[in-house]
Amino acid sequence: MSVESLLSRSSSVCPSCGERVPAVVVERQGKTYQQTLCERHGPAENILLSDSRLHHKLNEWNQRVFGAASAIRPEALEDDDEGKAPLLGIIDLTNRCNLACPVCFAEVREGETYYLDLETVRRMLAALAERQPVPCHHIQFSGGEPTLHPQFLPIVRMAREMGFSHIQVATNGSMFGSLDFTRRCEDAGLQTLYLQFDGMDDGVYQTLRGRRLLDSKLQAVANVTQTNLRVVLVPTIVAGVNVDQLGPIFRFALEHSRHVTGISVQPMAATGRVGIPHGEHARFNLADMALEFGRQTGLTRFPEDWFPLNALTLLTRGVSRLRGQVQQNPACDAYCSVGTYFHVDEDNTPTCLTTFLDLERFLMATDALHVPEAAGALRRRISGLAQLHQISDCFHADQAPRGLTFLRLMRGLDGWEDKSVGRGRWWFRRGFNGIFVAGMHFMDSANYDLRRVRRCIIKYVTTDGRLVPFCNYNSGDRHRILEESARLGQGGS
Repeated sequence: MSVESLLSRSSSVCPSCGERVPAVVVERQGKTYQQTLCERHGPAENILLSDSRLHHKLNEWNQRVFGAASAIRPEALEDDDEGKAPLLGIIDLTNRCNLACPVCFAEVREGETYYLDLETVRRMLAALAERQPVPCHHIQFSGGEPTLHPQFLPIVRMAREMGFSHIQVATNGSMFGSLDFTRRCEDAGLQTLYLQFDGMDDGVYQTLRGRRLLDSKLQAVANVTQTNLRVVLVPTIVAGVNVDQLGPIFRFALEHSRHVTGISVQPMAATGRVGIPHGEHARFNLADMALEFGRQTGLTRFPEDWFPLNALTLLTRGVSRLRGQVQQNPACDAYCSVGTYFHVDEDNTPTCLTTFLDLERFLMATDALHVPEAAGALRRRISGLAQLHQISDCFHADQAPRGLTFLRLMRGLDGWEDKSVGRGRWWFRRGFNGIFVAGMHFMDSANYDLRRVRRCIIKYVTTDGRLVPFCNYNSGDRHRILEESARLGQGGS
């Protein structure tokens, strides 16, 4: 009989009825599982991570970011999870789409459609930009297929004029098959395509999207390379369908590293429309992603080279103190997103950041940066420079790519915060290219965790200005259903 150890407690929902129920996370035979118990439907279990070594690393980061008592007591969980400031706001511009993917978390349906009017979008953008005390200036337009909105370009232009510093679109890429449209998007202020990109094999698209789309994806990327736009490739990964595409997708990203800034892997969630088998055998988790990426590329170690997104909180906290600024930190739960980062040299050769940077020590030291509150601007700057010099010994020049210095690395990493960095006319000659590979595991009823929901940093904006966590909008309470019904009632076409 296998030994089982209790790791944490939280609250979840019953996969059968959706009622809130107690949940525990346990470790058994080197894997972690979430178990729930519903009085009406009995116990349920779902694998969370296929290798518990990653679980323990993520738990350490939760303690660093949220404090030693970061395991929230179930009874302390609040119903109001809209108070936390988002790092990224999402606005669905329309529910119309020109695809009918067998896998679609939004479950776009044929029939009635809506298009948000400009004034409504303006109010929704204002709910982010004017939020206090911490505004959100990062926006993603989504849908449906948002580029089908007849006023998509004016909407992008409006976001730029309202001061949004990062404007991206979640898209299937179909409209970007036109170079003219791509250039007009750039002129309007669009910065990044969050591009659905499931692999380098058309059979994958036939299964997941219902048609062969590889050529259209390649054309969209080719057109982007004629502009100053950037692309994040977004594969939905399903076990038994396209796990083997992680390596080929990364190699494609390397070939276009001047414009492809990253790969955002999304394990399929059993929410919305899932027209392929989605039982336990089709599950794919973040440990699977990290292990498979290492096997297919030979570029990463597990779990040493993989860090949660919330690790960057230590970086932004320290930098914010040096600048005397109040700044939103990416303090999501560590179990939401895991990734790694590569420096790419002028020959498109990737080197994992942890090869030449003691990243954990660097982040811890950056979090300790401090300038006296009463310090003037000059003293603050001098003190900051002195402390940054002290942490430069985390950088190992003898193991770094040729020509890369600590200061050049820091300037390259500025792109995490300031999307204008490296986008000047001759940016690509400076050797600051970098590609992140990360997975974001959105939840469904089988792995729902209210602690993660409360820490969400990606939130949808409703037409009345509320901010709803991503996983509570698409699964959990499924706010999407009520919100889209209201939009259709107000002006479906």
